[in-house]
Amino acid sequence: MGTVVGIKSVADYDPARVLDAMRACLEPLGGMRAFVKPGQRVLLKPNLLSGFDPDRAVTTHPAVVRAAILLVQEAGGRVKVGDSPGMGALQRVAHAAGLTPVIEETGAELVDLGKPQEFENPQNIVSRKLILTNELADADVVITLPKLKTHCQMILTAALKNQYGMIPGALKSQWHFRLQQSEWLAALILDVNRTAHVSLAILDAITAMEGPGPSSGTPRHVGALIAGADLAAVDTVACQIIGLNPMRVPLLVAAKKYNFGQTDIDQIKVVGEDWHSLRILDFKNVEQPMDLLRLLPLPGALLHWLRRQWIARPRIHEELCTHCRACEKGCPVSPAAIHPNEPANCQVNDKSCIRCYCCHEFCPNKAIYLAEPWLARMLPLTAIANGCSRLVGLFLKKR
Repeated sequence: MGTVVGIKSVADYDPARVLDAMRACLEPLGGMRAFVKPGQRVLLKPNLLSGFDPDRAVTTHPAVVRAAILLVQEAGGRVKVGDSPGMGALQRVAHAAGLTPVIEETGAELVDLGKPQEFENPQNIVSRKLILTNELADADVVITLPKLKTHCQMILTAALKNQYGMIPGALKSQWHFRLQQSEWLAALILDVNRTAHVSLAILDAITAMEGPGPSSGTPRHVGALIAGADLAAVDTVACQIIGLNPMRVPLLVAAKKYNFGQTDIDQIKVVGEDWHSLRILDFKNVEQPMDLLRLLPLPGALLHWLRRQWIARPRIHEELCTHCRACEKGCPVSPAAIHPNEPANCQVNDKSCIRCYCCHEFCPNKAIYLAEPWLARMLPLTAIANGCSRLVGLFLKKR
């Protein structure tokens, strides 16, 4: 059993407690010195989706970023902290997320990952050549500092998904438009991870997000840091803690398909804490039928039509909307499929909407909700898909 994941429980974001917990979490992995050598240039990649207060559990907490910076500096590394936020300028987003005092205290450099450079990896699945942040070319070591959250499109965002922020600016939206099915987007994100060569993930699961994440959900105390060199294994352990089947997560399905890390919990050595003791049985995970639709033994064209009819559609809460137009600006469709200043019945173009939920993700006021279409309300999709899955299984067993 070669895959090791460290877990350490921590009650809150007290900076001293988080630093001690991170040190203990990394100890089974050899400590930070196993990943960082003196003089190396280290890029830390937190989740800085947009300018949200850290108490909303949208972004990586500054206490976690601070602890990682200090441990890298102890190992002799030179630290840069960077992201390419989905909405807003990096300096403003970092300030809102409580990161500015940490940068000033530690002397780390805050860098925008929005400057593009082409990288090539012949093992990639979707694209051999990718435009990613130029900061990768300057980094000797890349460490990802994700936040444990639900995700309305990808079910979960954690260690693997965090590297999507290494795609500069508007290119993220272009990929959303080109890859409208979650399995292809997952394959792309694995390509980004292959190309970025991330050495270590330290997952902020002290306060996670449940419900309609990654920005409109509810903070939920989990009380743990989770770390590992195998990002798929880190995500797999996180799934077990929040009661989520890893094979419902498109990224972990893709990781298993393409042999990118370990997705079998029985093959992962979890050290530090018993993950069973941290498990939250009533954690509110995202319920989306996209993964269930693949179980239906139907032609591809019909499955595509069913997907359009069944999955949730974005709608605007008029009483919460401030007409900032973050949803419209963040929509990858051109022209945008959402217009908050239009009358209620004209605000969302369901024909052009690709169900990426970027509008839901970027809204700062939780004014975008995901409405269940009439077909999903009338027909129990989960029961249908589960029934079809059992029938297919029986058929294959008899053969």
